[in-house]
Amino acid sequence: MPGHLTCVCECKRPTQPGDIALHSHPMKTAQRILATSARLFNEQGERNVTASDIALELDISPGNLYYHFRGKDSIHSALFKAFYQQLAGMLAIPASEQHFLASNDPLERSWLFLTVVLETMLAHRYLYLNMSDLMLRYPDVDRGMRRLIGLKHDASRALAAELLATVDIQSDRQRLELVANNMAMTLLYWLSFNQFVTAKQNEQQVVHEGVLQILSHCAPYLGAEQTQFYRDCELINARLLDAHSA
Repeated sequence: MPGHLTCVCECKRPTQPGDIALHSHPMKTAQRILATSARLFNEQGERNVTASDIALELDISPGNLYYHFRGKDSIHSALFKAFYQQLAGMLAIPASEQHFLASNDPLERSWLFLTVVLETMLAHRYLYLNMSDLMLRYPDVDRGMRRLIGLKHDASRALAAELLATVDIQSDRQRLELVANNMAMTLLYWLSFNQFVTAKQNEQQVVHEGVLQILSHCAPYLGAEQTQFYRDCELINARLLDAHSA
């Protein structure tokens, strides 16, 4: 591991509909509707939130809301479109560009990349906590999530190939594919799994524990390097959590 950890990603996470605006001028009504809807969906579940709930939370009339969006389905479609474009762009990076982060260490790059991806997923976690139901009810979500699953698998394969570049598994495509499958499944279902088995955590803990779980699928193939792999993971985790709390 390098002596200095660079925590800055060259491809910083774009502003999301659920993010709080940090600029001085107020958000436009349509942006406020999207931001509030994303927050309510995350907190209460999309099925449990109505267009009237969103209008009430914003202290606007239902007519004002319907002026901007044709009801909750229209709001949801706008949120998902923005989410899909953002996450698909991120997931395409590992397969197309090796040095996509400000680090030359493969483990650091993998950790930072997965952190950004999981942060984006967490900001839209309602999509993952009730994924099957949403895919059944919204055709655009079904198509988009299936594409994202494929991109997550491609990204996982690229990360596994880089992390395991020095071990024999590279010559066994079936075993490398097994590692990629396990990494992709953990990435896809981590937020749902974590919700059921873990007491309430802050968001950074949820993200970094997820990253460790994903990367841990590579460890059994590292032989004598396995212990050092986990030590390096613990070091990265500690430094990033310290940087976030500073």
